[in-house]
Amino acid sequence: MSVVNRETIERLIGKTQDTNVTIFIPTHKTGEEGKQDAIRLKNIIQKTKNDLVEKGWKDARVDELFKPVIAKTEENQFWLHQEKGLAIYVNEEYFDVFKIPVSPKENYYISNNFLITPLLELQNHHNDYHVLLLSQNETKMFKIAPDETAQVTFESVPISMEEHLKYHVHERSVQHHSGATGGGAVFHGQGGEMDENNKELELFLKHIENKVTKYLKKVNGPLVLAGPDKMVSYYKKANKYFNVLDESISGNCDSKSIQEIEDESWSIVESYFREEIHSDIDRFNNLRGSELISTDVSDIVKGAYFGKVDTLFVPMGFHQYGIFDTEKNQVQISDKLNGETVDLINYAAISAIRNGSTLYGLQQSDVPNNSGLAAIYRYKS
Repeated sequence: MSVVNRETIERLIGKTQDTNVTIFIPTHKTGEEGKQDAIRLKNIIQKTKNDLVEKGWKDARVDELFKPVIAKTEENQFWLHQEKGLAIYVNEEYFDVFKIPVSPKENYYISNNFLITPLLELQNHHNDYHVLLLSQNETKMFKIAPDETAQVTFESVPISMEEHLKYHVHERSVQHHSGATGGGAVFHGQGGEMDENNKELELFLKHIENKVTKYLKKVNGPLVLAGPDKMVSYYKKANKYFNVLDESISGNCDSKSIQEIEDESWSIVESYFREEIHSDIDRFNNLRGSELISTDVSDIVKGAYFGKVDTLFVPMGFHQYGIFDTEKNQVQISDKLNGETVDLINYAAISAIRNGSTLYGLQQSDVPNNSGLAAIYRYKS
């Protein structure tokens, strides 16, 4: 199982044979629905087998094709750690399976190309980022990557106020017995205690910030802060890292699950990773009335094949079937997939990737003109 990025999709395109099978199913991490995922996959595999037999494949050849798929999905650990969806790619020379963080429509596709359009949304889903959960009980940081979330551990720094105060009580004791000046001042009244507590909290967060910044300067990427407003404010005051996002997750995060942290932080960081997408959408809109943009599927299919497309906006879940005759440079639109037609959206995306275009997988409402496909051309002749 692999992380999905541009290189992943290019590898899939390079592994195609005369007949390629792509299968997508939604999956579930827990619950009764999760128990049905294996059954759902077996059913769609059987449908695919039946179609291949109708196309003239012998039963033995079909069974041989699906051997690696069956073997993988019958492993004891396979179904224990699922994401929102499963993507399977198989032909007689190649097999791979992806656990994906989006829920796809249950579907299978048999063609001379793999169906790669549902993966386009994943390649611009996000790169790595970090979330720092500020807490007096236990401050933690997580690295959130497309394929997993992992906690980052820090050594030689107190991660709770209790540890911090124990350390500084000992430090002050050493200073006192050695004759050093600068021991703790004596405060009287509630205001004095509050000032002292705030100073200790600020000092605690300064130590945390020093470790976090030292680590992040090596890996880069945005940092999302989470925690009580007071702690977030103190941390920002001490912060020296250039890429801390303005918006934070507010409130006590001690009891939040990993899934909650992922979901809430993504709602903040999504716009950061989509800046380039929005910039290219603005570029499309600024070219309205020009021949350098198009939402015509036939025109874009031809343009992508001949390397004219600079940027392609691909709607998720949208299909347009048809035939592209490359010799005559003609596209015929069809309302169904049969032995001759292909998914023209997928065809255009594959052509664009082969020709070095930029591609974005978007919800249809986000595609310029709310269209079935949109493109910015490098040139138009």
